[in-house]
Amino acid sequence: MSLREMAVSISAGGAHAVEDVYDDGYLRLEHKSYYMACGGEPVRLPRTEFLIVSRLTRTPERIVSSAELWRYAWGDDKPLNTESLHVYIYRLRTKLAKYNLRIDTMVNVGYRLLLRADSPT
Repeated sequence: MSLREMAVSISAGGAHAVEDVYDDGYLRLEHKSYYMACGGEPVRLPRTEFLIVSRLTRTPERIVSSAELWRYAWGDDKPLNTESLHVYIYRLRTKLAKYNLRIDTMVNVGYRLLLRADSPT
């Protein structure tokens, strides 16, 4: 099976990954086009914040290490700065709370996106 076929066939908790789209019926994230919507309402995020959410939605409900989030959002050119990452996570928590989405912290490990308890899965 090719990588493309695997991407199309991946299914996680009722959310289907088709190419580079995450959609669980409530949260929709189009990774390549930098589009995010919750309950049909577009959510506008700066590029770096979007990249962090994009990485978290690739494995929802699972911890993503701080180093992996940093690499995904900033690349390998900048060394990991956990304080800066924490500031971005704080900003995202504030913005996503309106949509009942949470980012959970596992101290000294990483972060995970917690989906709405009442969202369809």
